Amino acid sequence: MIYSDLTNWEKERATFPEPVRRAIERLQQTDLDALPAGKHEFGEPGMFLLINEVTTQEKSRVKPESHQLHTDIQLVLSGRERMYVAKVSEEQIITDNRYETQDIAFYEHVQHENYIDLVPGDFIVLFPTDIHRPNCSVSEDTPLRKAVVKVHRDLFGASQPVL
Repeated sequence: MIYSDLTNWEKERATFPEPVRRAIERLQQTDLDALPAGKHEFGEPGMFLLINEVTTQEKSRVKPESHQLHTDIQLVLSGRERMYVAKVSEEQIITDNRYETQDIAFYEHVQHENYIDLVPGDFIVLFPTDIHRPNCSVSEDTPLRKAVVKVHRDLFGASQPVL
């Protein structure tokens, strides 16, 4: 997992994997406010962009999830979000496995979850080794708009673990 924001990421960019750098640069060059909610091409095979418009919810109403094929780069555009994160491990039990059809699996209970509060301009990079519970309310349910870039693991070459 990587946590940063668009204001400071230039100082850290050398530490980011190359596909993540390309995706963030593309996010900065795109008029995200002009894009409607939904799926969009993102100018490179193996990457696509989702514009999500949701209402945040209480943690207990959001299922933790993970992906095998894609790394998520989630950038908050408006609103505020609490993102819970944990590491994939043998003690984390998948209760709804949709990896084969949708590249997603859900968990009922996750141990050792931590959280980060995200505001506009903040982004988080979630690798296949990261369980995440997105779109949670900080204090009350509020509208949230964010950009999510899905980066296929093949773009990382041999550097990304296969679960």
